Amino acid sequence: MVASIALMALPKFRTSFGAVICSSVALGFLALGRAGFAVNHMDIAPRYAGIVMGVSNTAGTLAGIIGVDLTGKLLEASRSAYDSNLSSPESWRSVFMIPGVLCIFSSIGFLLFTTGERIFD
Repeated sequence: MVASIALMALPKFRTSFGAVICSSVALGFLALGRAGFAVNHMDIAPRYAGIVMGVSNTAGTLAGIIGVDLTGKLLEASRSAYDSNLSSPESWRSVFMIPGVLCIFSSIGFLLFTTGERIFD
């Protein structure tokens, strides 16, 4: 949740120092979540952990590819809607709000549906 809040607060910072600190906090807490995610593959499918990890990383990579295009479209739409340049916080608000909200929902989903019990032998 800390990473989500830091991502959503990032456009509010007006200095580069504040933005670097805020993004460092977000990335640091996202890395903590990644540690729990990466180990779970060995818990649920010891013999097939590589395959399960490959499938989940493919889904993450596809999200990254789509995210780059979506970011460009959001910035172009906000530039025309707010009639401003890309340095205004309004232009970047939706770019960081969407990952922040997705981070909250994916964290809740992970906590509700994951298990440490072996599913595949």
